[in-house]
Amino acid sequence: MTDKKDLGIIHHAGHDRDQFVYKWVITWSISLILIVITWMISPFFQMGYLSFGVIIVLLFVLCGALTFSLEKSLQVFEVSNAWRYRFAFLFAACTGFLSLFIFTVFSNQFDFTVKEIFSLVQILILIYVSIFSAFAGGLAATAVEGSLWENNFPPSEQIEASVFHKHIEIIGVPGPEPLSKRLFDYLLAVSAVVLTFPIWTFISLIIWFERPGPVLFIKNSVTKGGRNFHQFKFRTMTPGAEMDTGPVLSQEGDNRVLNFGRILRKTALDELPQLINILLGEMSFVGPRPQRTVLVNGYLHILPEYAVRHSVLPGLSGLAQVAGDYYLTPRQKLRFDLLYIRYRSLGFDIKLLFLAFLISFFYRWKKNWNGRLPRRLLRLGV
Repeated sequence: MTDKKDLGIIHHAGHDRDQFVYKWVITWSISLILIVITWMISPFFQMGYLSFGVIIVLLFVLCGALTFSLEKSLQVFEVSNAWRYRFAFLFAACTGFLSLFIFTVFSNQFDFTVKEIFSLVQILILIYVSIFSAFAGGLAATAVEGSLWENNFPPSEQIEASVFHKHIEIIGVPGPEPLSKRLFDYLLAVSAVVLTFPIWTFISLIIWFERPGPVLFIKNSVTKGGRNFHQFKFRTMTPGAEMDTGPVLSQEGDNRVLNFGRILRKTALDELPQLINILLGEMSFVGPRPQRTVLVNGYLHILPEYAVRHSVLPGLSGLAQVAGDYYLTPRQKLRFDLLYIRYRSLGFDIKLLFLAFLISFFYRWKKNWNGRLPRRLLRLGV
């Protein structure tokens, strides 16, 4: 049976319908004006009124506004929310690309040869500007109608307080992290953010296009000392995936996972936003993997020593993920985490990061890989 909410079908009657039609006419008119403006800016450049940089900025703003206004104007049609966003984005991107293409070809400010005009690099620049300006408008429309991040089932104040006080009873107040580790984390995180930012924009676009909605997912997890924090991840599931199930661990073959989400998980690229958590001092590159606060609350009742893993900062990767696998039980993970805490050092962290890289970008892609690293490599860790 078709879900009318998903189709975005809006029923209006009387005065409400008149207001809706009025708003639709306004937004559609704005869309048409933006299309005309976008196509007409080339002559201004050719007459020398605008510089190349100003043209690019202007087109960026216009394409973004065009996506936004088109998405609003298309709400009158019986089409799914997802396809409304996609059509607005594609139309704005194509309009922007054609405008930039015409501007480049007919510009008399540069002495281009035909070969230069149609060079691969130049075409890629045109495509890049058009796509990401239209995408910016799509993100703006998403933010207005909802949010750019999904924060499902945050723990109640009672659960947060219970988890925190349980940690105080068992491990007390943990001491500060070693200065060398914190410096290593901070410098590496800053470098990684700068180098990977273009990848962030590409990943965000693919996630949003496959299933328009929030780009980020907030996982309420436990950090050092038993405190709750917002662990950032790229969204790899359909929006509202936990509305029926509640906060549960994802299982292998989970049909809630997006097609692109499976690639992100396999390469661990969905973890990139946690570089922000590292910069904020809520996580480290290496340590026990963060677990959701609501789940930790349950673990502590049957496994009180589970609190010991939070005597250090949680990590982007950890010994349990390198030597074990994703589906270890809480007790099995705890054994690895205690082993890491016992032997932790900056050198050990670097070795574990190297092994985590090998797993994400080499071993996981090998045919018939059993999920375990060769024992000779594991000797690098301890």
